[in-house]
Amino acid sequence: MGLKPFYGSTFFRSIANGLINPFIPVFALALGASKTIIGLTTTLPNISKLFSQLLWGSLSEVTKKKKILVIVGGVLWAILWLPVALVKDPVQLIILLTIQSFLASMSIPSWTVLLIRSTPKYKRGEINGRVNTISGIGTFIGTMVAGFVLNRFGFVWFLFIVICLLGILSRVAFSFLKEPHIPIRTKKFTKVLESTLSLSVIKKERKLKSLLLAIMFLNFSVGIPAPFFSIYILKIGGTNIDIAIISSLATISAIIFYRAWGTLIDFLGRKTVMLSCIIPISIYPLVYAVANNVFWLYLYAIINGMSWAGFNLATFVYLSDVLPTEKGPSSVSLYNLFTGLSSSIAPFVGGLIAEFTSLRFIFILSMILRFSSFTLLDRLEEKVGFKPRGIFRFGPEFFGLSYKIEMFVSTYSLLIDEARKKGRVLFDFKNIRKFVEKLKT
Repeated sequence: MGLKPFYGSTFFRSIANGLINPFIPVFALALGASKTIIGLTTTLPNISKLFSQLLWGSLSEVTKKKKILVIVGGVLWAILWLPVALVKDPVQLIILLTIQSFLASMSIPSWTVLLIRSTPKYKRGEINGRVNTISGIGTFIGTMVAGFVLNRFGFVWFLFIVICLLGILSRVAFSFLKEPHIPIRTKKFTKVLESTLSLSVIKKERKLKSLLLAIMFLNFSVGIPAPFFSIYILKIGGTNIDIAIISSLATISAIIFYRAWGTLIDFLGRKTVMLSCIIPISIYPLVYAVANNVFWLYLYAIINGMSWAGFNLATFVYLSDVLPTEKGPSSVSLYNLFTGLSSSIAPFVGGLIAEFTSLRFIFILSMILRFSSFTLLDRLEEKVGFKPRGIFRFGPEFFGLSYKIEMFVSTYSLLIDEARKKGRVLFDFKNIRKFVEKLKT
């Protein structure tokens, strides 16, 4: 079967995610949630997921058949959408989402390690690009279907039944995986858990620690306005269809460029791609801060989706490279814990700030913090790749500006060329408005 179980499972799970994840803040708003409560619908489930991974990662290290944990966690995730459909207030929603996150995170450490060990190092960029492409297609299908359903019928019971069935189907597909050989820890579960909690892996692995600090800071920067993008779309006159279209445009853009990014990551290096992608990622909240029409959000969603595709893929491959051979699942759990904690706390902090300022203020704050993360990412160690000397040959550089500009221009030029070679159809920006109008009709 090879990697086919990963592809099939990813596809069905992504459709299920696309049907509900972009609309959870809107669901909470419909239940009467305040801005702070909307932030908590993201914060508390994420915190639950992250801390539980310490337990599940340690369990994975002493479990021979790791795919069992993936299957059980996925099925529980699917089933719990049924009671979510019946909630009457935002507090009930938060409680159920928090329980769901705790149980569903059982899958994460085992899934990550199984995927890494099933792919050769020299092709990880390409293979993970393919997995992400399939994920993007599934998310696009789910988001567009949900947008039309919600716009016409609202959060109907049938939608949650479909999500449940797709979640279960994704784990049926994964059950056909032939597991690679992964060394099993001989220690007892309690000893493994104690070793995980001591943070010994993070302390010993310098490269892993540097990546951890950089992604923690970036995730906090990104998470501050995260629940409020969809709310802001409604504020400037958009609808649920607009939310679906914006999310889908980003997904389509990612799908188009995933394979090209995978090739560039293997060729140029992980760090170069990460640094190049952080520039347009940092501009994204500024676009929301100044936009007075959803069309501008459509336009930049394409650029944002393209950039996040490259950044996330490069980050995962870099993590795969620096992950220790032993203590793999627990290392993944610790990495996910600390990077996810920053993402989880940030929406709540953003909600508090928004209560006393405005949504535009937190968008600007997010932009400044995102740009600041460039310095931490630039400190990552990697022998592969290149570092442009800069396009300005005279005088001192202002915060290494020419280096950043040339790296960005060079990388994205190569990306476009690579995408064309792979036969991808690129966006014609002049026809975006026509494309959006067709989706709305």
